[in-house]
Amino acid sequence: MADSKLDLHKVIKRLEIIKSLVLLEEDEEMEFHISRLQKLDLPNEILEIITELRNKSYGNAIHKIEKFLSTNNKVAFYNDPEIEALRFEAKGLEKLIQLRSEEKAELDKLIFEFSVRHSHELGELILKILEYRKAQSKGTPHEEDAEKEYEDFNANYETTKDENIELLNDEELKELKSNYRKASKLCHPDVVNDSQKDLAYKIFIELNEAYEKNNLVRVREILEDLKNGKAFISKSDIINIKQELQTELERLRMRLAELNIMIDIIKISDTYIKIVSINNWDEYFEETKQELQVQLNEFENGRE
Repeated sequence: MADSKLDLHKVIKRLEIIKSLVLLEEDEEMEFHISRLQKLDLPNEILEIITELRNKSYGNAIHKIEKFLSTNNKVAFYNDPEIEALRFEAKGLEKLIQLRSEEKAELDKLIFEFSVRHSHELGELILKILEYRKAQSKGTPHEEDAEKEYEDFNANYETTKDENIELLNDEELKELKSNYRKASKLCHPDVVNDSQKDLAYKIFIELNEAYEKNNLVRVREILEDLKNGKAFISKSDIINIKQELQTELERLRMRLAELNIMIDIIKISDTYIKIVSINNWDEYFEETKQELQVQLNEFENGRE
């Protein structure tokens, strides 16, 4: 058994969760907890339990889990009920933060995909039209506004014109989303302990960038690296002082509030409202392209 009492406590908690998931037939969720359990220093009894679970010998696994719990719960360290309650509340907030982060990632991905396609299909036409407008506004009260409109659009166009989003079929998109959610839970920087936060943030940023671009291969790689590498530990798991847990709870509440505000801001933005109002992107871009071409032809023919 691991030398630290904390490890014994973690083993017991994981086994209790796995036992419940076996009874509920929640295979995918159970696999997550087995992989986390394997990050700990395990005795032979637990390795045997994992083998039974891998072989789907659930009856034997449950029997061995109950035997281990019966023996080791007696020596597990005492936990202050109030600290346990605070930790449980922190866990709930961590899950909410992860869920809201996933929602924000979906919104960001939608807007990014639309922006890239908008740039690829309409960018050059719009830029030419704005250039004509800027030239025609010279010496008029609208000159400054036309110049700014052109510069702003050109700056955005330059950042998106070379971006590419991989085309995935429905099954691949489903896998992409599933892998992203699993990976984000394993490295979310708002949840991990302070010593791991910088590394988690770096991985999380790369994960989100790969997700936005439908880079299924890279998202798979990141997930596998997280499963096979050193485990990230949530901050609430290693705090055993009541005041520190209360401070952590306040931080988590503030972070959740920030995420809620960011999501609300996205949902009331003109860009998002426009995107969700479009029923068919193919039709929208084709119709818009035709309208812009008419405008450009008028400018090229010397008509306003």
